[in-house]
Amino acid sequence: MAGQEDQELAASVGLEVSQVVELPRPRTPDAEEAARMYAVLTVRVRRPGAARAPGAATVRDPAGGAADGTGAGGPRLAEVLLIDHSSSMVMPPSRLAAARAAAVSALARIPDGSLFALVAGGDRTAMIYPRRPGLAVAHAESRAAAEAALHDCTPGGGTAMGTWLERARQLFRELPAPDTGGYVRHALLLTDGKNEPGYETRAELHERVERCARAFACDVVGIGDAWETEELLLIARTLGGRTRAVADLTRLPDELASLTGRAAERDVTGLRLRLYHRAGVRPLSFEQVHPTRVALSPDRVDLSGVGTGAGGPVEEYDIGPCGEETRAYLLCVGVPHDPAGTGKELLLTEVELDTDIPLPDGMELPAPQPVLMRWTDDADLYSRLDPQVAHYQHEEELHRTFEEACAELKHGRRATAETLLGTAWRLAVETGDTAMQDHLRRLVRVRDPARGAVELRDRITKFDVEAARIQSSTTVLPGGPR
Repeated sequence: MAGQEDQELAASVGLEVSQVVELPRPRTPDAEEAARMYAVLTVRVRRPGAARAPGAATVRDPAGGAADGTGAGGPRLAEVLLIDHSSSMVMPPSRLAAARAAAVSALARIPDGSLFALVAGGDRTAMIYPRRPGLAVAHAESRAAAEAALHDCTPGGGTAMGTWLERARQLFRELPAPDTGGYVRHALLLTDGKNEPGYETRAELHERVERCARAFACDVVGIGDAWETEELLLIARTLGGRTRAVADLTRLPDELASLTGRAAERDVTGLRLRLYHRAGVRPLSFEQVHPTRVALSPDRVDLSGVGTGAGGPVEEYDIGPCGEETRAYLLCVGVPHDPAGTGKELLLTEVELDTDIPLPDGMELPAPQPVLMRWTDDADLYSRLDPQVAHYQHEEELHRTFEEACAELKHGRRATAETLLGTAWRLAVETGDTAMQDHLRRLVRVRDPARGAVELRDRITKFDVEAARIQSSTTVLPGGPR
């Protein structure tokens, strides 16, 4: 019966392609400009029958090992908490107290048998726990020792977040070889401020963040109102994480616990998307559009088929560790016109989910899915817009419109900003982005929801503007948040 139970609880992985296949046939047969085909690729990881509360810290070993993070077949969580201990954290004192309480909540969500470290961040880093550089094994005694060390740490100095990330990279690089299954490397960065040029320039931060890319994932949380939105988003986007802005410090422990619990659930590793493009097809862009928007570059490209004329480029994208979640990607390829193909359904790209590690018992990968096209003169066909493609294009328009509104507000052009925020409201309603609607309500009074008629509030805080900018970097699935 154990084998049957493993099959029932093993993660299932789905792959879908959503598109309209028709493209307008060029009016002149010698048209040189390639047509553009858009398609949404959706990867879903599910565990039917697994009774587990969202954000729960326990990691089920997909190969049938123990459920405490020490199983023989699944990956182990390696977590580094990067907690701001610059001098600004003591003003007001409640800020540092909330950060410490939040770190303790995060520690509680790290499964037994996982590895962890607590790092104090300033203009340089210091190990809070363990004292010597390295990672400790999570259990009741080590968590208690880490909590005590956290309260003994004294804040001071400036802010240089790139050095915090470099310390995390060094800690992850020195991980001991696991028995099997590998590690899920995750960092959580909490800050109340921005980098100070005297300690680390924007260029140095960017360089250090790039060095950490693909080495680990990192979620970022900003408190107070002195942090720089571009810096937080740079870190999260490059390192495949999420950004949060927390105004109410009493909510901070739950926020850090939730993010740590989400990382602990990501026990499906090694997945990668492989795109086989047909000869003549030109990949133009590939971006993740859910849960966050970020342009992606392939981790590997095979051009051997291009050189021989047997096919187009083959691109591979590492997805990173997954829990029970949905990720969506928007693909755009250029399609050269071939008069001989008019009216025929042609394969442009084959999308395959693969893995570079052995699959757990009971888990299977989905069959490859095609991205197709067909030339047509029927405007009723080629003028249609795929609902999922349209949804994520509207999400992009929402983000772009809101950024324009923020720029107008910054320069004191309130009338223009008000019009743009009305458009942003309408787009947030159309996409079902209720979280963005909540943020917009802090900036405007909605007079006519259907038309997007809004009125700027008399008092708008910097935090509310920047928190909304962070929210606009995330997306909801078609049909509303899930």
